[in-house]
Amino acid sequence: MEKHTERGRARRRRGRMGWLILLVLLAAAAGIFLFLRGGFQPTRDEIAEALAELAQKNPETEQYVKGFQGVQPCPDEVDLSADLAGGGIPLLMQWDERWGYCRYGSGLIGYTGCGPTCLAMVLLGLTGDQTFHPAYVAMFAERNGYCVPGNGTSWTLFSEGAEKLGLTAKEQPLWESTMAGELAAGRPIICIMGKGDFTEGGHYIVLTGYEDGMFSVLDPNRRENCHNWSYERLEGQIRNLWSYTVS
Repeated sequence: MEKHTERGRARRRRGRMGWLILLVLLAAAAGIFLFLRGGFQPTRDEIAEALAELAQKNPETEQYVKGFQGVQPCPDEVDLSADLAGGGIPLLMQWDERWGYCRYGSGLIGYTGCGPTCLAMVLLGLTGDQTFHPAYVAMFAERNGYCVPGNGTSWTLFSEGAEKLGLTAKEQPLWESTMAGELAAGRPIICIMGKGDFTEGGHYIVLTGYEDGMFSVLDPNRRENCHNWSYERLEGQIRNLWSYTVS
């Protein structure tokens, strides 16, 4: 009788443990889902620390950092007519005060939103549709799971995500002649950059032209990087790249 009782107790313990494990797994899954959908908010102290680091690394952002008064809601509309006046792909800065204080992932667009800002530049340049401002693309990325916890923006935003927004995206090989040909045909390129001239970790930039062996670069984080770069200088830093046309 005691043996049967002990086996019953053991079964009940295993049952309780099984339910506990299931609840933990469900809670973890729910947490990841909420993060991907923008359910977690960075604390003010975390934002302050990140902004201080941004200002230290990039003096261009000083005014943006000083102007921070709190996380702002993403705007429904942004007047980009002046940005588009010159034609072609416009240069937009991720820390522009029009959208830079909006939350994205584990921080603000101003220091985590280089990916959405680059895709917004390409969308604006190819379509002229001012709906596609950086905050709009950032919200789209979060809502569709292209914002990765702790790692910024998923590469799939620039292929699958871009196509959902009306572009045809084509992953390209890291060949100078192919990249030059795409740009000559009016197809801008987004590159994910590894450690080097543009970043210590990961960063996105846009290539808009090619002439005399040099690529024209738009960097949404630093204006000082927006000039012509040789293929030899860029090659070792580019981790992947996509070119774009309107679908």
